[in-house]
Amino acid sequence: MRIQILGPVSAWRDHEPLNLGPAAQRAMLGLLTIVCGQPVSHAEIMAAVWPDRLPPPTARNVIQTHVKHLRSILEPDRRRRAPSQILRQVGDGYALHVPATAVDVARFRHQVTTATGLAHRGEINGAADLLGQSLALWNGSPLADIPALTAHPKVVALAAERQAALDRYGDMMIAAGRAGEALPVLEEAAAAQPLDESAQARLIRAYHAAGRRSRAFSRYHQVRRLLTEELGVGPGPQLATAHTALLHDEAPPAEPGPATVPATPTKATGEVFVVPAQLPADIPDFTGRGAELHHLDRLLAARPGPTSASAAGAALVTVSGTAGVGKTALAVRWAHRVRGWFPDGQLYVDLRGHDADPPVTARQALAGFLRGLGVTGTDLPPGTEERAAAYRSRMDGRRMLVLLDNAVSAEQIRPLLPGSPSCFVLVTSRDSLAALVARHGARRIELDVLPQDDAVVLIRRLTDPRLTDEPGATAALATQCARLPLALRLAAEMTDSRPGTPLAQLVQELADQRHRLDLLDAGGDRRTGVRAVLSWSYRRLPADAARAFRLLGRHCDPDVEPQAAARILGTTVAEAWRLLDLLARAHLVQRGPGCRYGMHALLRAYAGHLVETEQAYTDRPAAIGVSG
Repeated sequence: MRIQILGPVSAWRDHEPLNLGPAAQRAMLGLLTIVCGQPVSHAEIMAAVWPDRLPPPTARNVIQTHVKHLRSILEPDRRRRAPSQILRQVGDGYALHVPATAVDVARFRHQVTTATGLAHRGEINGAADLLGQSLALWNGSPLADIPALTAHPKVVALAAERQAALDRYGDMMIAAGRAGEALPVLEEAAAAQPLDESAQARLIRAYHAAGRRSRAFSRYHQVRRLLTEELGVGPGPQLATAHTALLHDEAPPAEPGPATVPATPTKATGEVFVVPAQLPADIPDFTGRGAELHHLDRLLAARPGPTSASAAGAALVTVSGTAGVGKTALAVRWAHRVRGWFPDGQLYVDLRGHDADPPVTARQALAGFLRGLGVTGTDLPPGTEERAAAYRSRMDGRRMLVLLDNAVSAEQIRPLLPGSPSCFVLVTSRDSLAALVARHGARRIELDVLPQDDAVVLIRRLTDPRLTDEPGATAALATQCARLPLALRLAAEMTDSRPGTPLAQLVQELADQRHRLDLLDAGGDRRTGVRAVLSWSYRRLPADAARAFRLLGRHCDPDVEPQAAARILGTTVAEAWRLLDLLARAHLVQRGPGCRYGMHALLRAYAGHLVETEQAYTDRPAAIGVSG
């Protein structure tokens, strides 16, 4: 028996190809194969078989029928009613049991792990050869004949594993002086990802190392133009470093990490470590944020090296901003741009700091990280402190990126900080996380709403071009959505759901602030609707700050100063300062010039909604009609 999913889903028995049946049946087999013997629940199988719609009432019967047919295909000699030895029922699901050598994805992962061990012992040539063999197992995208599963998380993660292996292969071949041999693979990878700076920089370094400087210069200028035209950004640190080496005709800069620098095995266990690739998929139609991306690039390029005497711990950067402003989108976009700087892997967790569900505890997050780093079963420590210590040991000396998304507090984050200066930690939060800046030296990036021009560009990218022929209506829509990326995307979705409706009509409907939040509710989705995502910030406020938010929403048009706020709130100026500071740290008001504080239009609309619905008598301002 042999099963292939690194390309079209295929199987062979006694060297004869098997007819695996319809796409849904092949999708089931592919999903079971990806997890290499782990059980897959009925719910997961349903999501794979019916990815774009709700499963039918007969879904379980359909799955059982597919399982029955797969068993007969994979085990034609099995006696009737005899238990299956290959496709077994496990709890509320199924698991595939075949030898690891019979499955291409298992062989690929084994070869990558073995190559990592060779690299850490300094055997670069052997590691490069083994990675080349692992990449040769691929015959296209994973599950290539089942396009409905292209965006499935397990398929996306498997594609990321291949990309990580390809990145390491290129770096090792350059370090081993064999760049010319790697050029066909690196050229193919760069052509497939023209905006991936890591792939392009690697190809430039390979051209340089192979003595083809003119091709390297040509590639650099081509990529620079493309980045400017498509994304509005300049070359990042990897491209800039490769270009500088070209200009001075120095040896091509090696991509740091185990590919080029021998390192010791993991101190905690002495075992070869796993290379996690946990980043979520990049966000389509990402627009703007060129200044913030360059700022992150500079912070990455300027951090001390792992052996620097000044490198006390992992580099730490926080991205903070109001709900829906695009913090996660920016962090994920940048993380994908620079993942080549972190060949030992990337860890990701959604900490659910502002969410419908309770926040993820540090203990829970550490369990996920340790499993991603190869710790399983009884080896997983029970307590938070023990897990944090094991995590720091596993991360020691490794060049890794850690993305902590949607954090609620510094206390939640501290146990998740690696101790090694070779790591880089990026945190997103609606809170300013002042304690991380003060105590841990974090660098903070405050993310504002999009500039008007970028907001208009995003609308045009997301909607039918015929709808944006009215520049006045497009600009008005951007303003009504407060130039908030989440609201802009929801408004664009509304235009798609109303084919033929002029954009000006939507603008007219959104003109009523009371009705605006109802229109931008994402069908009641509690994680996407504007009112819902704002509510998670509001609910974390202490009672006095929540009251201040409701009252100030009536008067921050466009802004208010502390003296006026004190009159509105019926309190002292000092107390008004304190409350405004609390709201600003939660990004429910914005600090402006001249000690003035304001709210964007959707925050004001939400505050007005709260006043209407809560109707607390204590909300009556001390001075009615006071101007800000």
